[in-house]
Amino acid sequence: MTKHNYTTFTTSDFLEDPDFLRYVKYQLPEDRLFWENWQKAQPQNLAAFSDAELQLRIMLSPKPFKTSLHLEENLLAAIHQSIAKGHRKIKISRQKYFWAGGLAASLILALFIGWFLNSTVSIHTAFGEQKKIALPDGSEVILNANSTLSYPRAYAWKENRVVKLEGEAYFKVKHLNHNAAHIKAGELFKAETRTIEVQVLGTTFNIKERRGMAHVALVEGSVRVRAVKTGQHYQMYPGNVVQVNSRNGLLTVEKRGSLQQSAWTDGRLIVNQTTVNEILRNFEDVYGYQVILDDPALGQKKIDGSISIKSEEGLLFTLSHILNVNIQKQGKVIYLKRR
Repeated sequence: MTKHNYTTFTTSDFLEDPDFLRYVKYQLPEDRLFWENWQKAQPQNLAAFSDAELQLRIMLSPKPFKTSLHLEENLLAAIHQSIAKGHRKIKISRQKYFWAGGLAASLILALFIGWFLNSTVSIHTAFGEQKKIALPDGSEVILNANSTLSYPRAYAWKENRVVKLEGEAYFKVKHLNHNAAHIKAGELFKAETRTIEVQVLGTTFNIKERRGMAHVALVEGSVRVRAVKTGQHYQMYPGNVVQVNSRNGLLTVEKRGSLQQSAWTDGRLIVNQTTVNEILRNFEDVYGYQVILDDPALGQKKIDGSISIKSEEGLLFTLSHILNVNIQKQGKVIYLKRR
């Protein structure tokens, strides 16, 4: 579990925490042990925890609930809204309701229906940072540096397993379907960028979209890739790499190379007749620097092998020896100069 100082959490904080959501929804043994021990310590915000747990359990109840438009308008008027980076976070103002038990549950349900159905979770990584993400269905994502992943909150996710990606991510999608001839709502998983749409039931793959090109590399299972601009599509199999040009939607296929595309998850860059310019562009995207070669001819040199990319210093050290250059940093600009 991710370590947080849960003793400072409000009800809204708990409802936005992936570990708390997983505990309430799935009741995994290790999660139950953690939260039971946490409650035994009698933290000051135990009431906020209990309130969040009650509200989420009501939301996840299979029984549908309908409310009048008048009731929803009155409830939504009590919500303080703020907009940050393209998505809305709604926090509930602290109020005491003195209605009977059935009506109180109805009010809570009506309030959170709007919140869960209309909001998304958005996770961003800075330059040089990676994050491991557990999606509400148990699928796992490793988000590469300088990337953003967005997806619906827990309630909407049950019917709509769709994520939107900017940058690069490695997906291990949980298989929910048991009959490929009959796919129910919520069993199909979709990953979308501005250029491509990937549809899967359960598999492992890598998506990268940067500098006007989108790449999908399939490690396990099978996926269907569609170019948004042209509608052209391709059914992928393990080892395949699909590349789509963002400008014209042209889709091309390489039969092998998926492990090369996903090696970054192990802190490596596997190169096969890869130019120095391509390696430096990847470095700029991940670490946020501009790299300038004093001799442009060096950029056309091709390299084979495996290069560590666990740190910017390690990658630059390797390149300095391969190219026989000196490294000079000036702010966010790096100069590589012949010795």
